[in-house]
Amino acid sequence: MMRPVCLFALTAIFISTTATGAEKRPITTQDLWAMKRVGAPALSPDGLTAVFTVQDWSVEKNKSTTNLWLIPLAGGEPRRLTTAQATDSAPAWSPDGRRIAFVSKRGDDETSALYVIPVDGGEAEEIVEMPFALGAPQWMPDGKQIVVGTTVIPELAGTLSKKDIAAMKKESKRRKDSKMTAKATEHRLYRYFDHYLTDNLASRLLRVNVATKEVTDLTPGFDRLFSIDGELRFEISPDGSDIAVAINSTPPPYRDDPNSDIYLVATNGAGQLKNLTADNPGGDFGPIFSPDGRSLVYLQKKSTYYNGEFARLRKLDLASGKDTPLSQDLDYSFDDLAFSPDGKTLWLAAEDKGVLPIFKMNTDGTGFTSVYREGTSSNLQSGPAGLLFLNTDANRPDELFALDSATGAARQLTHFNEKLLAQLDLGKVEEFWFDGAAGHKIHGWLIYPPAYDPKKTYPFLHVMHGGPHTMSRSAFTYRWNHHAFAAPGYIVACVNRHGSTGFGEKFSQSILNQWADMPFEDIMKSTDFLLAKLPNIDPKRMAATGASYGGYLAAWVLGHTDRFAAIIDHAGVNNSYSQFSTDVPHGFARVMGGTPWTDVEGMQRHNPMYYAKNFKTPTLITHGELDYRVPYGNGLELYAALQAQNVPSRLVVFPNENHWVLSPQNSIYWYYEFHNWLARHLDMPTPKKPAFDVEAD
Repeated sequence: MMRPVCLFALTAIFISTTATGAEKRPITTQDLWAMKRVGAPALSPDGLTAVFTVQDWSVEKNKSTTNLWLIPLAGGEPRRLTTAQATDSAPAWSPDGRRIAFVSKRGDDETSALYVIPVDGGEAEEIVEMPFALGAPQWMPDGKQIVVGTTVIPELAGTLSKKDIAAMKKESKRRKDSKMTAKATEHRLYRYFDHYLTDNLASRLLRVNVATKEVTDLTPGFDRLFSIDGELRFEISPDGSDIAVAINSTPPPYRDDPNSDIYLVATNGAGQLKNLTADNPGGDFGPIFSPDGRSLVYLQKKSTYYNGEFARLRKLDLASGKDTPLSQDLDYSFDDLAFSPDGKTLWLAAEDKGVLPIFKMNTDGTGFTSVYREGTSSNLQSGPAGLLFLNTDANRPDELFALDSATGAARQLTHFNEKLLAQLDLGKVEEFWFDGAAGHKIHGWLIYPPAYDPKKTYPFLHVMHGGPHTMSRSAFTYRWNHHAFAAPGYIVACVNRHGSTGFGEKFSQSILNQWADMPFEDIMKSTDFLLAKLPNIDPKRMAATGASYGGYLAAWVLGHTDRFAAIIDHAGVNNSYSQFSTDVPHGFARVMGGTPWTDVEGMQRHNPMYYAKNFKTPTLITHGELDYRVPYGNGLELYAALQAQNVPSRLVVFPNENHWVLSPQNSIYWYYEFHNWLARHLDMPTPKKPAFDVEAD
């Protein structure tokens, strides 16, 4: 039901605060789409300059453009490198630091093609275009060739000659233009997130000669996707002889659990693939080479399905095959790694009690130390002068930061949204702890509305995060922005209930086969705690909302208490039977307590729809039709049960959205429905309806 690294997580949260002023105003949904979105950086070989992406959205056009920017790590103004009305992404420096490779769909390109642009300026040159999108370019050490990933139609790929490429383009166009749109399969995995996997595509790694534009297939004959999400995760060895790549080694029809292993792929074009982690039945991923090329560090899970297990660090000596655990005594789940240039230090990011700090350790696993704990840090890039990374916090979207490796001092390099943020009155954010289920101390975040006055009475909103194995973090997000929720005058709480990550693996796995029991108790106890802490919360004007697993909790609340005046359920796992059709079904029965054919009682015990007779609270249900993570029948069934019992309810379906509402106009309208439902049932001012055409009753 969810891929690793928490795709169910639709919410992230905040920690720092901003002083308010009379000239400031509450944040609006339109502000979220006016913000410039800074993307993952890449550090130049000399460590002095960063290239990164900046995405701009047009609400009117309902689309975005993304361009490349440069900035010196010593500080100074960023410089825009590309200006095309396109989506430029995945920048990578040439070894001599003079050129940058990237992928983009421009002009007559039918898919994202590979481009190279001089750092000093000039036009980007298209190097190669394939029938399907190219991605994740990396330069070979010789600076003459680039390795890039793509997909092919395996029975037509051949040697990737011009004739083969033309045949694949023709077949790809035929498929797009066909008026027969049926999808047929006998595989257990047949669709992912928002697209089908029935078109028989395969992943390939290509070596491209920049001068001649000749293409060499490094994985000829490979006949399936490296991973069901289609992403390519690989790294070239320092000497250029091999590529480390994570590949799902479970073959079709995928009735067994997917098993991501680390493979070595030779760059000489011989098509040699060597599985380095075949002994582990669980997932192995995120490989990076040590600077001397003698070893790999990677992440590993022992379980074969999503159950809250933490990802552990391992180091593999390539000559001897000795595989050494590095973090077996550390109760952290790591998701970002980078070697220092001298190979003596590993930089790491891991969730910890509501934040995503940067840590470091020696490469033998000793000396684990917290270095920088503010907000949420990601996309670590290590160079001679220190660390480059993205960082977001309570009141600021991602910006580029640099960290001095000697002192641990961090500097903010970019300030793309500073002027807009200066106009906004973002309410105070603070963390709290309370006694939850099983006597455990439970963490949460409290977001106050703008111009909060402790003498005034306020309505209250619980925002229950998804996952279930994720965490409400100190971070600024766009899809579920908690300042936008609080802006009309709500006190907002986000509880890191049982099952959350960042509080130890035992805590994360505490809800297996009891998805609702302790999390529901945590929500109820946090409500009591906050009513005592803030007597100005109106107990008759409280609401609960959640998405994905958070939607599961919203539906569970609906069937187990009438304490709330309103509920909002987005893409909720509302019916355990429907959820068996999720895009990644492996392990669902093993975390839910039963199946429809063995332990029906166990499954129904944790099925929100089993308690439909108790539904009384007015409920808004929103869902995307392209949601294959939580199929949208979950939303329709909950709505039907409410309507049949005359419970006030409203259904909002987005035919062209997936698990998330991603397009500007749909997002703005979603926020309107969200606030309008709360206003109707919590006695708040009615929000202004956005000026979009809406088909509604």
